[in-house]
Amino acid sequence: MSTEAVLSIPDSGPVGPGTPKARRLLFGLGATALSPLVTVVAQVVSVPVFLHYWGPRLYGEWLLLSTIPWYLSLSDVGFGSVAGNEMTMRVAVGDREGALRSFQSAWVMVVLISAALTVGVVAVTFTLPLGRWLKVQTMTAATLHGVMLLLTVYALEALQSTLLTSAFRCDGNYALGTLLLNLIRLFEALGSALAAACSAGPLIVAAVLVAIRWVGLALMVVLLRSRSPWICWGMRHARAACVRQMAGPVIAFMAFPFGNALSIQGMLAAVGIVLGPLAVTGFSTMRTLARSAFMILETIKQTIWPELSAAFALENWAYARKLHARACQGSFVACAAAVSFLGVFGDRIYRLWTHGQLPFDRALFRALLLVVLADSLWYASSATSIACNLHQKVAVAYAAGSAASVVVAYLALPSLGLMAAALALLLVDVAMIPYVLQSSLSILQDTPRTFLREFWHLPNWRTFSERMVTSRQ
Repeated sequence: MSTEAVLSIPDSGPVGPGTPKARRLLFGLGATALSPLVTVVAQVVSVPVFLHYWGPRLYGEWLLLSTIPWYLSLSDVGFGSVAGNEMTMRVAVGDREGALRSFQSAWVMVVLISAALTVGVVAVTFTLPLGRWLKVQTMTAATLHGVMLLLTVYALEALQSTLLTSAFRCDGNYALGTLLLNLIRLFEALGSALAAACSAGPLIVAAVLVAIRWVGLALMVVLLRSRSPWICWGMRHARAACVRQMAGPVIAFMAFPFGNALSIQGMLAAVGIVLGPLAVTGFSTMRTLARSAFMILETIKQTIWPELSAAFALENWAYARKLHARACQGSFVACAAAVSFLGVFGDRIYRLWTHGQLPFDRALFRALLLVVLADSLWYASSATSIACNLHQKVAVAYAAGSAASVVVAYLALPSLGLMAAALALLLVDVAMIPYVLQSSLSILQDTPRTFLREFWHLPNWRTFSERMVTSRQ
């Protein structure tokens, strides 16, 4: 497919036909930036509510059970993203029939994966002693089984959400799809917190999550049909060859969410198995507060991703190198400011947030802030390899490092306590900095000296933005 075809996606979607591309990108940036805000609101509301009405032990057990179905929602991240890329490229050249083949092929795979996962979860839930393994004492066995099944349904609904978002993106409606998904997440957080405040137990809260996600999916389907009526569900256009074509990129791409799952949920599982649910509650809430600064990094990465792809297609290396350096610079500066603020006021925010029900470990919190600061030195840079589909080695390194961190933490938790988990996470991020930067500089045909000179140089932002617009044109 030619460069002209790749870059000729029509200016359609929520900003309307004929709207300048800059405005459409602005809508996309706003929708992406909304995601971390929703996450912050969800955590600010849900954590104190659950702690107040359920108590630290029951809430810790809920967090532990949530980790298992949470892994299931990762099984389609690769297919949804890869299918979305395929569909976007085909729509750009007017090949809607090919885009529909990609969509239906991915949907069939999602349905098959969902069926297999459902059978697996049912078998595990009713045959293995999960309650004893996870040290669940507050929930009865019947409640535990019911929560597991409902959260599994919720995870399978999330698989459909990923594919639907890709369908929105392919036809120029990325901002609308992302906005809808963020609103669904917001209503889920508020709805589950309201249910807990009304004395609902874990079983009812899990049912509320399933119901809200189902309503959200129905709304997304209706709006997608109004925007892109040519996208339809079924098996008529699905092709085995299309699935085989997507399989390679899918496997490579899934290493990133797998690494995230190990780093976040896997670490919680290790803490819970070794130290129990109370320790999970303390570590989870403290890490959530520290990672609020990480949301800045995610927004920057998602924003520069399509810009880097376009620059690679045009072989505009000067623009790509400058964009990469500025993204790394902005990530570090913004994250350092956020980490400094949390370092000073984190204890007060934490006590206010948890209503003083959990003790604040200052040393642990500072170690978790160092983890986020280390993230800022490589996370935005990783968009370089992802944008040009050369992410295989970086993805594998991240997944392997995350797995190693869980093992190290598990072995060290009995002697070092929760500090072992923080230090294990920090070790991985420090190792990722030179590896990712070296990979990005190689792809960009850049040198460390040139990159560092641009990284430390304070730009004239008005001149820089004018150059960026000129380079895109």
